Amino acid sequence: MGEVFYNSEFINEQEIVIKISNRAFNYGDGFFETIKIINAKPFNFSAHYVRFSFACKVLKLKNNQTESSLLFLLNKLIEKNKIVNGVAKIHVNRSGEGKYLPLSDSFEILISIHKGSGFVKNTSISLCVFSDEQKTKGKISNIKSVNALVSVLGAIHAKENGFDNAILKNTDGNVIETTNSNLFIIKQGVIYTPLITEGCLDGTMRKWVLEQVNVIEKSLNSLDIKEADEAFTTNAISGITAVEVVSIATTKIYKTDFAQQLQEKLISSSLGL
Repeated sequence: MGEVFYNSEFINEQEIVIKISNRAFNYGDGFFETIKIINAKPFNFSAHYVRFSFACKVLKLKNNQTESSLLFLLNKLIEKNKIVNGVAKIHVNRSGEGKYLPLSDSFEILISIHKGSGFVKNTSISLCVFSDEQKTKGKISNIKSVNALVSVLGAIHAKENGFDNAILKNTDGNVIETTNSNLFIIKQGVIYTPLITEGCLDGTMRKWVLEQVNVIEKSLNSLDIKEADEAFTTNAISGITAVEVVSIATTKIYKTDFAQQLQEKLISSSLGL
């Protein structure tokens, strides 16, 4: 078993003790970050730290981690576990007692890591739409809250209906993302993605794409998806994945050229090429 960082020390993961009073367990009072490790370095770490800090602010937690201190812990964990390529996950939950009204603004932190691969060429995917539940348009929707039930139910819906993933909607009925990724479409050569204020995750790979190409951020509805020429998803672990099929009332087949080219650019960038 590997080593993890838990609150103030590096320990074997088998030694972790999570109290039954843990506030993430009882009230969903916490968040997480998932970070790609490539060539023994956290990829796009600054973007993750910005969201880490924002999540602390949204959940009214006192952030005692600077970007450099958190990066130090990650690098130490990479070294201890001899990770070249892999995935690190930072779990944060409010410490202390209390019920719905917490008695503390400090947090507990657990960082785990496991081996994996670098970015690779992804197989294109199929999407359906999940409409039974919606995400709100508030700031909690922009962070990786430990309450991810809309995504969980959406993923179950997709599997039950034979699709790889599901598009989620907000309370206005606009499409905002998939269960684990941000969503982009291309129409007549123009790239669009939902606004953060629509309730989608403030994705780190979404930010990377916005830095690479011109993208218009706007509200998107089902008709926009139907009329698109191409669609793709982004997340920190897989990178860019082309969407080949979307089922919205009718099924449409999409081009996949641009997404595949962008993933190749990401692979080169992650390797410093």
